This record gives sequence, C-alpha cells and structure tokens, in this order.
Amino acid sequence: MREPGRRTERLPWGVGEEITVYRPTAGRDSEYHLFFDDRGVLVGYIGVLYEGVDLASQPAYAEWVTKQKATEFLLPSGGKPGLRSGRLYTDQGQRIIGQAIIIPREDRPVLHVDANVLAAYAPLLPAYKPQYVARIHLAAGTVPRPVYGPAESESRDYIARQQFAKGEVAHFALCGEREVNLAVEAYTRAIEIGLSEPLYQAEAHHRLGLAYRDKGQLPQAAAAIETSLKLRPAIPEVVNHLGKIYMMMGERTKAVEAFQTAIGLRPNYANAHFNLAEAIEPTQPRRALTAYENYLAYAEQIPGEQDRIAKAKERVEALRKSGK
Repeated sequence: MREPGRRTERLPWGVGEEITVYRPTAGRDSEYHLFFDDRGVLVGYIGVLYEGVDLASQPAYAEWVTKQKATEFLLPSGGKPGLRSGRLYTDQGQRIIGQAIIIPREDRPVLHVDANVLAAYAPLLPAYKPQYVARIHLAAGTVPRPVYGPAESESRDYIARQQFAKGEVAHFALCGEREVNLAVEAYTRAIEIGLSEPLYQAEAHHRLGLAYRDKGQLPQAAAAIETSLKLRPAIPEVVNHLGKIYMMMGERTKAVEAFQTAIGLRPNYANAHFNLAEAIEPTQPRRALTAYENYLAYAEQIPGEQDRIAKAKERVEALRKSGK
C-alpha cells in the first residue's frame, strides 16, 4: 500500500473498509482488494491478475493447486472471445480459506484470481463474485470500479453478518488470542442489528451462548442456547451443548433430558452418549455402562477422541468390576 507510485483506493465496506491497491504481479497488471474489519484488522484479500500468470512459472503455487479439488463454472459474458469457463480451487482450512480461479489457456493453467480470507468471513468474500471475475482480461487503464449490487455491503444483514464473523474470529482465536468478551459483544451486536436468515439467527444465539459459557455466565449461556433451539429446534450439537451447560449449572435432570434428545435426533452421536454416561453414572451405573459402550462403538473412527476414549474404557472397566 505504501510502495512509491502505487495507486490505492479506499471505500467503506460495511462497518469496515476496503482498500484496493493496483500493482504489477510477475510483470502483469493486477489489483488487490484488502478488507479490514471495524478494528482495522485485515480479514482477507482478493487479488485479480488481469492477463493471468502461467503457473508453470510458479511451481509452489502449482503444487498447491494439484492438492485441491476443482469446481467448473461459467465465466460472465463480455470476457475475451473463446473463454467460456474457469476452474475454482478451494482450500478449506480451519482458520483461512484459500481460493484460486484458473482458466486454462492452450492446456496450460493460468491463475487469474487469488484469495485468502479468514474462515469466518468467507461467506461474505467469495473470490468468484462477478465484480472480480468480470475484470479478467481487462486492458490496463480501463479498469472499472467494482459493482456490489444494490448497496450489498451497506445492508443491515451484511453488517450483521460482519459482526457475526467478528465474533467467530474472537471466539475461536482465528487471529491469535481468544477474546471472549469481544465475541459476546460481536454476537450480541449481530443479533441486535438483525440477521435475515433463520440459520444465522439461530447460530448467532448458539455462539453467544457458548461465549457466555466460556465467560462463566451460565444462566445467560443457557438462555441464549434455548433461544437458538426455539429458532431451529432439531440440531443435535446445540441440544448437546445446552445439556453440558445444564450440567455445569448442577441441573442434572435437565441435562440428561437434553443428552437423550440429542441422541434421539442422531443415534450415533458419540459425544452425547459420553455426556449422558457421565450424567447418569452416579445414580444409574448400569445405564451409564451401556452409554459408555455406545460411545466407544461410535467414537473409534473420530479424530481427536483419544483422551475421551481412554476415559470411557477406564469407566467401563470400573463399572463392570463394581457389578452395580
């Protein structure tokens, strides 16, 4: 952005800012769209290379492309004659979503759009939007301004989704440290502004509940997740999370009901079987033994369950020995 002679443009992006930098890449004219949230944190970039870069000159990037699965799509009309379709490559990382748009030219892969976005913001910043794809093959000096549609980034829903994404970044430490207070603030703001889609409405309340849980504010956590379930009642993961919060509050009966409901919604839900076993073991050891065994049957192929599997095996052995 501060390179001498580089042209830059600044525009509002919802409650944040978009800065476009025009500069050459590999000797070709290009532009980079940098997106910042309302704190000035860079949450993603989308680069457009007008004439493209032959990946034969970029072996590291070419190797990355071979590891991704391609999705074919049609190019918008008005592009260069003879070009009808491109390939979108997406790397679904936990923290960052990488995307590339490649258009074959004489059987050689040519990169035209390159993007990296924090996962929480990926739905707001897809690299295949028309305002980026339509710029492919534009001659230098004839670059039009991006067109977002009818004030898309200024709509209440878009701004609410920005706040939801900000909460995700803070809650799941996508930019370094976890910031639970900021997550609570951002999820609450998203709900207050108003999310148009019921899925986002429910998930915002769910995430707010988890953030309250992590703050130790359990009544608020339970209330938020109960609201989520009123909006979308049959989501086993959300019901299971509510059960865990009830357990933390000492409301064992309500917790057991929640775990049983989660299992009813998804009979092979390993986590809910384990939670049910822990909840009923003090009063119903035989049923707990069955629940632990069910957990072990379903959890064997789930990554990251080694510690819980070890604990379940230990409890199964102890319960069998006790004969209760």
